[in-house]
Amino acid sequence: MKAIFVHDRDDLEAQTAGGVQRCSREFLAIVRAASTETALFPIERSRAASLRLRRKFHLGSYLSYQPEDYAERLRVVLRDTAATHVFLNRSELLRFAPVIRTLAPQVCVVVMSHGNQSGDDLYEIAGPQGRRTGLSRLGATWQLGLDLVAESWHRHRSIDGVCAMSVEEAALERWLGAPRTVILPRLIQPDFLEHRPIPSRVGYVGTLDHTPNRVALEEVCRAFARKGGKVDFRLVGAPQAVGEEFARRHPFVTYLGPLPEAELRSEAASWAVFLNPILWLARGASMKLAQALAWGLPVVTTQSGSRGYEWQNGDLVITPDDAPAFVDAVTELLENPARLITAREASLAAARSSPPVAALAARLAVFVPAAGSH
Repeated sequence: MKAIFVHDRDDLEAQTAGGVQRCSREFLAIVRAASTETALFPIERSRAASLRLRRKFHLGSYLSYQPEDYAERLRVVLRDTAATHVFLNRSELLRFAPVIRTLAPQVCVVVMSHGNQSGDDLYEIAGPQGRRTGLSRLGATWQLGLDLVAESWHRHRSIDGVCAMSVEEAALERWLGAPRTVILPRLIQPDFLEHRPIPSRVGYVGTLDHTPNRVALEEVCRAFARKGGKVDFRLVGAPQAVGEEFARRHPFVTYLGPLPEAELRSEAASWAVFLNPILWLARGASMKLAQALAWGLPVVTTQSGSRGYEWQNGDLVITPDDAPAFVDAVTELLENPARLITAREASLAAARSSPPVAALAARLAVFVPAAGSH
């Protein structure tokens, strides 16, 4: 297999590596391991006024990129590499598929999905703490319909398969019309910290204004406040204003800002429990769980927070998607040193028994259709 990996330049080159960047690098590592050759094809978001206007007035879907602007470059790269497969990093690039199909009908086009836009937007419109209200909600509802139609249209006509992050995402992909799906769970690369837990100290790291994170943090903080007891909640992430607001409203929260890697590792080593609450099926998967397991920290997660992972050993503490149940599980670990040791051992076992790059590359190689078979 000779591959081209089409990606937004920021997904691999951004100075600050968030969840999108980590997932992109994992997908690229899997593609490279499965291919005899892999060429990178970076793209950038379009600044065309016409696309901005269409986005503003909801006159289309997936309009961040202008695939036609890259047609000539794609034609040259497809020819020079003799590519058999093109992998589109993220569903947002699906409009590249028909362009590639026109340029090279025999090439297999696969989407490496981080989750679909509709996966997050549905909660923003219909969820109890979504941000779309009034006229904004009306426009977002129209846009959600456009997004669903576009997602399905391309899967039925120009995409040969989708690599999903979880069982749930794979089911949605089949519903949208993807002809083939494969699940590529998150990679866990053990990098165990020397755990020096401070009693009652728990920690969280993430993008604080991303709706799934924001809602979960709000609910968990309220549940901690209702339960009472001693807890030192260390909060890491950006934006700063959101973190400071959490600390202002909840006396047990200490906001530390977006820490550099070395400082974050030192800080996290002092957490008795790493918190990973996600309270509904938002798009993709929670990349934070991979970090907790890679560091070998005791972790409490939710059913939705644990989606997109596979391991053979390790009985992690996984609660329902319910903040009070989540806080009860955290409190039980903090009050029971033996249970805390068991939770750390479960994280170590899960990290060691998760599938490595080679195993996922073999899974991908079996999954992808042969060139020209569509």
